[in-house]
Amino acid sequence: MFAAPRLLTGPESLILAGSGAVLGAALAAHFGRWSSASARLVGAVAAAFVASTLIVAPVTAWAMISDIRASHRISSRDAERIGPEHNELDTSVTDRVAAIIPRDATYAVSFSDRIDPNLASVFRLWSLSALLPRIAVTDSSSADWIVSWGVAPPALGLPVTDVHRLELPRESGPPVYVARVRR
Repeated sequence: MFAAPRLLTGPESLILAGSGAVLGAALAAHFGRWSSASARLVGAVAAAFVASTLIVAPVTAWAMISDIRASHRISSRDAERIGPEHNELDTSVTDRVAAIIPRDATYAVSFSDRIDPNLASVFRLWSLSALLPRIAVTDSSSADWIVSWGVAPPALGLPVTDVHRLELPRESGPPVYVARVRR
């Protein structure tokens, strides 16, 4: 039984497609009956494109079928969260934040310098959709709520109340805080 192919690297894909193109061009030039040199060139180029496509198509189809078979076993909830969780974000954090912040509120996010910038970006982007219909704002002072990862809300210099500390698994870093901005 054949196993699903691994993804080809860029150079491997180029070599595979290039060898198909060379083979197609050579066969077209050798077996083609062309009325002129320019017709032979156009025919060889067309044959090269067709041959490179035909050589790469089975590998691409096999990879697509393997992906479909693997993704068919994933629940819709897991499929929805695969991007952020692949980037090591525990999406249950945003679920807990959503349970605290009212649906009609605004919020701002803040991060400690100890948080990996890439993980902070993933959290920020994921929260934009996961916390809907809540509205994200960039100015913390105009937000109804503050979500801060690794920074206690009082340290942000804003008057806050109703502070919630959400503990994360040890490998995920410092806690996430959710606090209401006092008006």
